Amino acid sequence: MSIIATIQRARQEGWALGQFNMSNLETLQAIVAAAGQAQSPVIVGVSMGSLRHIGLSYLAGLIQGARSEATTPLFVHLDHGADLATVKACINIGFDSVMIDASRYRFEENVRVVREVVELAHNRGVGVEAQVGETWDEETGEEIESRTDPASVRRFVDATGIDYLAISFGNTPGRVEGAAEVDLALIRACAAESPVPLVLHGGTSIPDDAIREAIAAGAAKVNIDTAIRQAVTGALRRAYAGDSGPSDPRTVLSAARAAAQQVVENKMQLFGSAGRVP
Repeated sequence: MSIIATIQRARQEGWALGQFNMSNLETLQAIVAAAGQAQSPVIVGVSMGSLRHIGLSYLAGLIQGARSEATTPLFVHLDHGADLATVKACINIGFDSVMIDASRYRFEENVRVVREVVELAHNRGVGVEAQVGETWDEETGEEIESRTDPASVRRFVDATGIDYLAISFGNTPGRVEGAAEVDLALIRACAAESPVPLVLHGGTSIPDDAIREAIAAGAAKVNIDTAIRQAVTGALRRAYAGDSGPSDPRTVLSAARAAAQQVVENKMQLFGSAGRVP
């Protein structure tokens, strides 16, 4: 089953597929292991920052290794793709899905950019995500926001042909403290207008009860990045809190991997994807 069909299935059945962003080998291993433990399909997200950090050639090898180890359906998705060249490069190394983020542009330009990606990706059997409305920039931490107008949702989806739609509803991707004040009524209004499943970015910032309500309203993909980073950095800080921390970094990275895996498993339970492997 493709990523598009899996997200559509999640919407129909009232659960959500989690996208968990990797930063390195250990976080990728944690995501794959968590999916196996929870018997959940999973999306591995790759941000522009991770692309730069890992490098395309190394990433291609990591993806191949993850797929050989995975015991549940595993999909790889480009998160907030910046341009067509990056989209093409990711498709060429086997990504199942891409997001082109042109949400900073005016509506007509957003549509034009997204349509170009849709034509390319769909010819290769690759799913496409795009966004209407602006959210915080999780890479730079820039606090920008323009909430999605429900009246623009169907028009955007019909004009672009995308497979799933990200919206801005008070979510704050990259937020490391506190919880976002999300607008559940806005999510419901967008879901009612959208012919495709909705995507919740900044899942770490959204309270659990709000996530459950958003999924019930029609959100079928939830992105998690910050919670994984926090788990990893927390494990590293604990290991090196004193003057006599481990001299072998593999010991510490193993603890960080275990912490990340627990976060992912917990989110899979929250999203209702656990036990959903056909």
